[in-house]
Parts: sequence; C-alpha cells; structure tokens
Amino acid sequence: MSELEAAIQDGASILTDGGIETRVMFETDVPLPPHVQVAGLVKDPIGGPVLRRIYESYVAAARSFGLPVIIGTPTFRASLNFVRRASLGGAETVRRLNADAAAMHRQIRAQSDHRPIYVAGVIGPGRDAYRPEEAMSAGEAREYHALQAAALAQSGVDFLYAPTFPAVEEALGAAMAMGATGLPYVVSFVLERDGRVLDGTTLHA
Repeated sequence: MSELEAAIQDGASILTDGGIETRVMFETDVPLPPHVQVAGLVKDPIGGPVLRRIYESYVAAARSFGLPVIIGTPTFRASLNFVRRASLGGAETVRRLNADAAAMHRQIRAQSDHRPIYVAGVIGPGRDAYRPEEAMSAGEAREYHALQAAALAQSGVDFLYAPTFPAVEEALGAAMAMGATGLPYVVSFVLERDGRVLDGTTLHA
C-alpha cells in the first residue's frame, strides 16, 4: 500500500488543487490554447510560469496548514481527440504533453520544502464532459484512454485521476485503462442536483 493510499484509508485531511483552467481564465490574461487548453501552456514561455505559480499557491496553502497536498497535472484535455482537433499531431504529441506536465509537477515537488506532495495524473473524458450522450462505451473508452494513462504512469505520477465524467460507461472504460497501468486510480463524476450522474445513473446503482 502506498503512503497516499494509507493516508486516505486513515481518513487524513488532504488538500487538493482547484479548477486550474478557471483560474487561468479569470485571474490572468493568458489565453487558453484551443482544445488542449492548459496542457498547451506547460512549455509556453508565458503560460508555463503562470501555471507553476497557480500550483505552487496550493502547495503554499498546504504548508501553512500542515497538510498533505495533491496537485493534478494540467492534462484534462491532453488526449488524442483534443490533440487532433488542435492540429498538434497524434499519439506522440499526447505522450509529450502528458510527460511535460508530469515533469513540471515533479519539479514543483522537488523544489519545495513541503511534504508530502502527491502528483495526480489527470485524465478527462474523450469528448464533452457535460454531454453524456457523447460519452464512449466502456470498450471504446478502455482503448482510447489507455494511451494517456500509460503516458502519465510512465512519467512518474503517484496515481491516476479521472474527474468530471458524465457517464458511467466511459468512466468504467477509463478505470480499466488506468488499472492496467498498475497505479492506484480515482474516478469522479459530474452530478445533477438530484445526485444522479449526468447519464441518469444513481450513485447507489
């Protein structure tokens, strides 16, 4: 069992980061690259330092309260569909974007005197996160998300995190892809006001 898994099982308080894209949009003048969004800023001479400062603010907050912190890679849209829509290439670009993002987070951790800092490799839905009718089947999702899951796992993240999924089927496939890497993983969903996943699934289903 990893240190993070043990902390979660013990019910320890752990700080996480927040909406990185939202902070870039409303707190800075840095434009988000089309389709891949913050993943396209990691190596940008202006956007990269902005991203670092945002993530470092969460580390600073965790330090002030003496808490562990999780920082998630800015890779929510660093998967094949979005890379292709942005005309940035294909699978090799996916691997590079995810590796660069993980490297930035490992560097943030290495340069900080705060511990523990956990790096989550973030995987978003392959299509619109708020349109469950566009979600992939479990089989399609397993194949689709395998590329990004492997890229992040090979880049030294502590665990994989698939947030904001609108449909259980695609989340199931993503979970299978993440599980195949051997790393711990977490899946979370977009919920309606009635507590259902956007595809209508109840949480107790």
